[in-house]
Amino acid sequence: MLNSLRRMNEIAGILAVFLCLFLASSTPAAAFEQERPPAEKSLGPLEKSLLLPGWGQFSEKRYIEGAAFLAAEAVCLYGVFANDHLGNLNYDLYKSAASTDDAVRFRQLVEKYDGRRNRFLLAAAAVWAANLVDIYLIVKNKGKTDKGFSFRIERGGHQKISFTAACRF
Repeated sequence: MLNSLRRMNEIAGILAVFLCLFLASSTPAAAFEQERPPAEKSLGPLEKSLLLPGWGQFSEKRYIEGAAFLAAEAVCLYGVFANDHLGNLNYDLYKSAASTDDAVRFRQLVEKYDGRRNRFLLAAAAVWAANLVDIYLIVKNKGKTDKGFSFRIERGGHQKISFTAACRF
């Protein structure tokens, strides 16, 4: 029980560090700063998302996507640490087992928790990769024309009137 509380405190500390990084990047004082020269620019959205999933989306004012990526990554990392801790506890019990039956049971639990840890680690990598693809597409399409619908009425030769509708997506 005491070890699980310590582990929860460690995870809470990690999440607090991530939260502090996020809050430090979006302080209201940044709005009053003067434009810096190009050589001194801070990290772009792609670099921010490379460091912390969701940070780039937050900087692009896509708060729901940013929160979703950050929460998904936090859940995956919690799963990694929790299952690693349970695997280590059962490994210690396996090493000190008094009977063969206990050793087999604890070894199976170790393999179960190690497998779960590895799946959570794979899921965390997938969330990170999906986050990078998402922010890349956001940054790539940022300079292009916005989505929209246009409608034009034109008068051509011989007093013909034409209607043109265009949709960009």
